[in-house]
Amino acid sequence: MSSESWVREQERPFLRSVQDWTGQVHARGRWYLTDFLTPREQFIATSAARAEGLVVAASGGYPHAERQRMLMMPDDWQPSIEDFQLTCLSIEAIDGEIRHKDVLGTLLGMGIQRKTLGDVIIESRGRAYVFLTANMGAFVSGNFHRAGRTTVSVTTLDPADVPSLPAPVYEDATIFVASLRVDSVIAQACHFSRGRAQEEVEKGNVTLNFADASQRDEVAKGDIISVRGFGRVKILELLGASKSQRIRLRVGILRSNA
Repeated sequence: MSSESWVREQERPFLRSVQDWTGQVHARGRWYLTDFLTPREQFIATSAARAEGLVVAASGGYPHAERQRMLMMPDDWQPSIEDFQLTCLSIEAIDGEIRHKDVLGTLLGMGIQRKTLGDVIIESRGRAYVFLTANMGAFVSGNFHRAGRTTVSVTTLDPADVPSLPAPVYEDATIFVASLRVDSVIAQACHFSRGRAQEEVEKGNVTLNFADASQRDEVAKGDIISVRGFGRVKILELLGASKSQRIRLRVGILRSNA
């Protein structure tokens, strides 16, 4: 897959990194383990690796993980969970409540790169689970004492001991849009006026694949749009044009207040 035309211009540096990884697998005859990848990055990496005749496997530490590490392999070597080199931290509130933004903010404030962090799951007001690369586990568990204003205790779990965590419940919907632009998609998926959708993007309240969205951005399969105060829209499938020449999309909608 030599052409880069199938990915966005801003995604091409990542595609080149993937091509470097696949080259290493071919040259060395052993697998390559990535950092945590977003769903869109996983789609790009999987497509590029398979085009090079490689086999891929992924894990984020639990069955419904959004961010996952990937193994690119010269053949189907059927890796175990230990091969993904993951650690899970169980974070329990001693006083107060645990919020997602406080946990993530604390981790990033410790100088940890986002690519070494997987999902942050808030199981209840008093407990959260964080998945990260194994080599970061000891550092984080030894230095994570507060999440926002809440004092916490941290326990390291073996991936095999991670409890069953629920999957986020996305509502499946089909929407019809005039274009694949982000503002057009959120206008339909979130039932906003086009003006409000554009305003949300302009104010920086919308991200595409966890990076600030712009009015020019267009969506593709695997993308995740986050809208502050609403929730997320996941692009599941592009279904082609309707009779009225509007574009049909199958999306998953996850409301933050659900």
